Amino acid sequence: IGLLLLKMAPQPVSAKSCPSVCRCDAGFIYCNDRDLTSIPAGIPEDATTLYLQNNQINNAGIPSDLKTLIRVERIYLYHNSLDEFPTNLPKYIKELHLQENNIRTITYDSLSQIPYLEELHLDDNSVSAVSIEDGAFRDNIYLRLLFLSRNHLSTIPWGLPKTIEELRLDDNRISTISELSLQDLTNLKRLVLDGNLLSNHGLGEKVFVNLVNLTELSLVRNSLVAAPTNLPGTNLRKL
Repeated sequence: IGLLLLKMAPQPVSAKSCPSVCRCDAGFIYCNDRDLTSIPAGIPEDATTLYLQNNQINNAGIPSDLKTLIRVERIYLYHNSLDEFPTNLPKYIKELHLQENNIRTITYDSLSQIPYLEELHLDDNSVSAVSIEDGAFRDNIYLRLLFLSRNHLSTIPWGLPKTIEELRLDDNRISTISELSLQDLTNLKRLVLDGNLLSNHGLGEKVFVNLVNLTELSLVRNSLVAAPTNLPGTNLRKL
């Protein structure tokens, strides 16, 4: 009888565990504002959203088993101590917040691990044009929003996915935009380039002409003396 009772006893379910330093609530894992230097072990398997912001997590503090959390769709890692684009992220993540770190490099190896990404927030980092590997985004065919405000970009990164609908590049050091850099972004609806070093001379003659779905183009706080030429067709509502 004792053996039978042992077999019938419910086994612990790892999906319902929670790291002692965090709070877990129906898939939402709150580990933010805790002075953590690494992501704690024991995050439940049913996690969908990880709140890890306002810590001191560095790249070495992202464990390899994090990528086994296949239900995670959103991760908030802003205001931490990352200096490279993180690896070991869950494959099916759709929304990633990495603002206010010191990320300098973006590689294909890191981005190809998260091919279903739809929103990437990289504001307030140290990304420059030369620190983005050529073709880094080539597997991110679902990416819709890319925010790179307040970085060190001197030009628009080349090879961005055609799926992007909103691109924020305000408060960088962009002085020139070639026609090649934007020609494939035919789904782009909102382009924000405020607070750069753009002049009319630095814009290719037909740099915006292929952006047929563009509804908003923002160029305030630049050195333009006239509106850009060859703006796209009838959808542009705000300039």
